[in-house]
Amino acid sequence: MEYNETNIELLLPRYCEGIATVEEQRLVKDWMKESEENRRIVKQMEILYLAADTVHVINNVNTEKALVKVKGKKTERRKVAWWEWAQRVAAVLFLPLLATFLVEHYGGKDADVQMLEARTNPGMTTSVVLPDSTVVFLNSESSLRYPSSFKNSKERKVELKGEGYFEVTKDVEKHFIVSTVHRSQVEVLGTSFNIEAYEESPEVSTTLIKGKVNFSFQEGVRKKQIVLNPGQKVVYDSKKGTARLLETSGETETSWKDGKIIFDNTSLKDALRILEKRYNVVFIQKNPARKAAFTGTFTSQRLERILEYFKLSSNIHWKYVDGKDASQKKTHIEIY
Repeated sequence: MEYNETNIELLLPRYCEGIATVEEQRLVKDWMKESEENRRIVKQMEILYLAADTVHVINNVNTEKALVKVKGKKTERRKVAWWEWAQRVAAVLFLPLLATFLVEHYGGKDADVQMLEARTNPGMTTSVVLPDSTVVFLNSESSLRYPSSFKNSKERKVELKGEGYFEVTKDVEKHFIVSTVHRSQVEVLGTSFNIEAYEESPEVSTTLIKGKVNFSFQEGVRKKQIVLNPGQKVVYDSKKGTARLLETSGETETSWKDGKIIFDNTSLKDALRILEKRYNVVFIQKNPARKAAFTGTFTSQRLERILEYFKLSSNIHWKYVDGKDASQKKTHIEIY
């Protein structure tokens, strides 16, 4: 089987849903290699299919209902051509860049620097290019505030709530500073790193992939600093005022920006936290002290399939739970 413009349109949805055969996967990958534009289209489609899957999880409270609605959704979304999906994603991701462009080019040279903000909805990810060409990937339910220009400032300061992966453009004259919740911050010159700093969690973590970063935090009334080298991760507990330095490959912490979930001997607690962000759900553990670890890579799989993997590998059971609060925005899943 060889691909052409007609059958590639049929193969792409199957590939993004994770149901393509080995031969179909090969054809799509060959098509992606032909141009950067082809690769970008597939990545954008994967983001939209992830969004559709998140909606599927939110709107279901048991497996039987989920299966019925999934069949309906698969039929409905195949009616939309792949290029229409790509256009919709491009429009969403372009908005933060458009705001920056308008301020820089139409605000006038003497216009005041504006503070811009990029946000992600539950279960979604996006990327933003800052005025200095730094690229920031934002995970689910995250926000980034940044100025429209760094030209007249001594430092490049941004504010992160949630989780973000940074590829910082090097500038020896201007340090890049990320302020997060719980009075912690990361300072760099040029590097690649991941920060997880959600307001509802007392922990702030930073994982360094390349370069060197300086992580500062409060320990009582004193301000402390930890210098990270590549392959290291610092986890700061704001309640205890303590920080732990760990060794890591960084794959588990950063795979979300590529649309993947990678477990590498990952604890049950950490695995559930990753799934909560990806699928916009809340897990309720009947036995929080239960010990289990998981290793595996997931891309387009549905949440139910991953939980079934947990069940087979560690005898962990799960079920959807009806929320007592009618205004409950997230689906609750009990782990027992």
